Amino acid sequence: MRKELKVLLLVMLLAQPTLAGGITFGVGAAAGLDYPIGQEDQDKGTVFGFRGRLKAIPSIALEPNIYFTNHGDPDYEDFDLDLEGSKITAYGVDATLGAGFGAVGVKPYGLFGVGFYKVKRDQSQQDKTDFGWSAGFGIEVGVNPAVGLDVRGKLIVIPTDGGGSKKSASITGGLNYYFGI
Repeated sequence: MRKELKVLLLVMLLAQPTLAGGITFGVGAAAGLDYPIGQEDQDKGTVFGFRGRLKAIPSIALEPNIYFTNHGDPDYEDFDLDLEGSKITAYGVDATLGAGFGAVGVKPYGLFGVGFYKVKRDQSQQDKTDFGWSAGFGIEVGVNPAVGLDVRGKLIVIPTDGGGSKKSASITGGLNYYFGI
């Protein structure tokens, strides 16, 4: 986890010199639920995370982020299995298209992201990091120019060895705070 936080801080620090040129930035936190798609080896679970927001042009913002997902244990009624759900640490960058940045009102947006997903399952001693992607839609409600309430849904795809993938859909709600407005 320390490595992921260092990567997020490094991205924010590297962007710092350009912030004086009119680029605004913000921070956010979110929590919600994550639903595995087509996977019987785990159940729905919780997700929470933190993100930065950097805006360079009017309709596009970049969001370096880190998220933590804890899937639930699967429910096997037909078999006597005792599997644990996996834990995923994701760190990457999302690009949002259409989000207002520090404006009052309702602002819908689309998003696309890439990142690294560390999947860990203690029971099987699985601990692997894969490159994956995500896409989704969200709505931000600007309460005032510095604070926005954010709700988003994302499809997350993590390709695995052998041509398969782990897929899930997450729904999160959170708060964004903007600086430099």
